[in-house]
This record gives sequence, structure tokens and C-alpha cells, in this order.
Amino acid sequence: MARPTPPRVSVVVAARTPPPSFARSLESLARQGAAHALEVLVADGSDAGALAAIASSHPGARYIALPGAPLPALKAAAIRAARADVVAILDPTDAAEPGWVDEMLAVLEDDSVSAVGGAVLLDNAALAGNVAAYLFEYGAFNPPFAEGEAAGDLPGNNVAYRRSALIDACADLLDSEGFYKPLFHERIRARGGRLVLRPAMRVRHLTEHRFIDFGVRRFHYGRCFGATRLRRSEPGRRLLYRAAAPAIVPLLVARHLRRAWAHPGNRRLLARAAPALFGVCAFWGVGEWLGCWFGPGRSCAMVY
Repeated sequence: MARPTPPRVSVVVAARTPPPSFARSLESLARQGAAHALEVLVADGSDAGALAAIASSHPGARYIALPGAPLPALKAAAIRAARADVVAILDPTDAAEPGWVDEMLAVLEDDSVSAVGGAVLLDNAALAGNVAAYLFEYGAFNPPFAEGEAAGDLPGNNVAYRRSALIDACADLLDSEGFYKPLFHERIRARGGRLVLRPAMRVRHLTEHRFIDFGVRRFHYGRCFGATRLRRSEPGRRLLYRAAAPAIVPLLVARHLRRAWAHPGNRRLLARAAPALFGVCAFWGVGEWLGCWFGPGRSCAMVY
């Protein structure tokens, strides 16, 4: 009896609580032209299996339950379980546009590319907090932007990796930290891997962020990031990070304002969302500052 053909792409969709857009996110994968070549892994960190019913309605989805696990651990478990040579990450707050899988595979035909990220389109610009959250996280990926080598980061909600870049090059990080994007990208680059951008690889950001809720999540992420980076750094860099911690908030504000103002589409969004964007920068910056000086507290367990 012939063995089944392995999937070409494993797509990780992880959450601790199911957002209203979760079903739409999975439906967008079913509509991909290469859907037959997909393996969808739903990683559920809720205490009561809240994602199970939605996952079961998606034919072929593999369900992984880790009650109470934070998002990095959920993604790490799904990455380890993935069977395809390409592992993509799609947040349950996003829907993949037609051709999403084809675009990532076209880029990864180049063996020198370790990871590819794409465009993130804002679905709802009615709420200032929603716009500020988008500008903070994904403004750099609002098209148009240049295709090719990524000068900075890749979007965490629209990214695909060679499995070898995650499992072989970053196995120790998976074990110790879970999937924590900044550490993985730093490691991949340090080992000569390439991170590239593909504007035609598009997702639509569906979620609606309330300012305070999003700010609190950014605080926890910032504190966890600051503490984790400090713990993994050489002593000299630890001193530098701690000394520079008070400057994090103004530096973040300046960076995000400059980036938004330089992009015509983001500039239009900025007019209404600037005060909320300042607030989001403050939430993250204060969190990172505390992480540098006092450790993560409970923040790493709160990373959504």
C-alpha cells in the first residue's frame, strides 16, 4: 500500500482563547489553491479546549491541546509536530489571501532563503486603538514595500520558515524558550540564513483591538522580551541594556512615528491614532524596562 504524500506546508495556528475571527482564519486556508498540500495544526492553550470544536470543523486539521500554555510554547509544540519541510505561522486573527501558499513556496525555492514574510492588510480602521495596534505591530508590512532582503523583522502573523531553520538551527531555543520570534530571527541571521519579504504573500488582519487590552498584552510581551534578552546576553551587553532602559519609550515613539510618517498609507492612519500609538509604545517600553531590571515576573506566562 502506497504511503500518503507528505504535505508541502504545515500551517501553525495557535491561541489561548479563540478570537471571533478564528473560523474565518481556518476557512482562508481551506480556500488556498494548494489546500490539498497543507497540514493545519491548531494549538490550543485554553483551559477547557475552547478551540477544539472549531478545529474539528476544518477537514484534516490536527489538534494539539496544551491547557494553560503560553503562546511561545504552543507554537513550539506545533512546530515539533509539523511534517512538512515548510512551516508557516498564521495568527487566528488573520485570514490568508488567495495565493498565500503559492507565494511563500515560490520564494523558498531559493535554497539560501530561511524565512519569508509578507504583507499585512488592516481590515478595520474604525477604532483608534485598532489602528494604533496595527501601526505598532504591522505598519512596516502595509504595502507598498520593497520585495527582497528584510532589513528589519518579519511579521509574526504572516511568515514561513524552512523547518530545518527552526528544528536544526534553533532546537535549543525551542526547548528553553518556545517559539520566540526575535530570538529565532537573530539566530537564523547569525548562522547565515536569509530573511526576505514578499509583498504578494498577503494576509488580512481581522481583529479589533481595544486600547487597554492590547496595551496590557504589549506590556507583558515587552517585559518578557527584556528579561529574556538580558538573561541570554553577555555581561557587557546586560549593563548596556539596563543603562539604556529609560530611553526605550522615547526611542519607540520616535521609531514608530518616523516609520508611519514615511509611508503614505500609514501617514493617513496616524492622524487619528497618534495618541493611542504613543500609549502602546509606553506600555511596551515600561514593560521592557522592568524586564531589564527586575526580570519577567509572570509576564512570560501572560504572552498571548
